[in-house]
Amino acid sequence: MVLADHDLLWAIERLLEDGEVESGTPAYGAAWKAAHEGYAALTSSERAIFDRVVSPALLRRAAVDLGQAA
Repeated sequence: MVLADHDLLWAIERLLEDGEVESGTPAYGAAWKAAHEGYAALTSSERAIFDRVVSPALLRRAAVDLGQAA
């Protein structure tokens, strides 16, 4: 069993709040699974969704957060 990645869970919640990912979508499911079970636990389809939707959204969010911190 993999412990939840709390930083990723927090980041996913921020994406939900910002409307970049919607609850109940495949992107949310892939993000949630990655946070709880690890990226390696994702199926190839889930990885494709995570890589195409979630990862870029997380990078955008991190860039915004870094910009605000400066």
